[in-house]
Amino acid sequence: METSEPTFGLHHRNVDGTLVLSLYGEIDAWAHQVLVPRLTVLLLERPYRQVVVDLRPVTFIDASGLRLLVRVRRHATALDTELRLVRGRPRVWQILRLTGLDRCFTVWDVLPAALEAPGHVPHPRMDRPFGMEERAG
Repeated sequence: METSEPTFGLHHRNVDGTLVLSLYGEIDAWAHQVLVPRLTVLLLERPYRQVVVDLRPVTFIDASGLRLLVRVRRHATALDTELRLVRGRPRVWQILRLTGLDRCFTVWDVLPAALEAPGHVPHPRMDRPFGMEERAG
């Protein structure tokens, strides 16, 4: 019997009272099932001034992934915590725009340098503001 490796994940860190959640990979039904309990524990373990969800490393998102973001939003609202999304790849962001969820979140085009993971090396395509992709020619 073959075991599949997850195609998604979550890194988190606390930076001076801000919980930074970096989702990565394919945020689908499997990711939702695995990550929701983990996110719930993280959100409830201590009071945070704000929660920032970094979508830059997300390569795919479906309805279950959108539901995961709504759940994080509900928890943050219930805890009176500010929530921010860091805009991700155009394909991922288009899903949020088409569903109208982009209007439900405060959105940053880039993650402030103070919130970046230690040792973060900027990726030429992912750390530039949305819509500023390199163009050939």
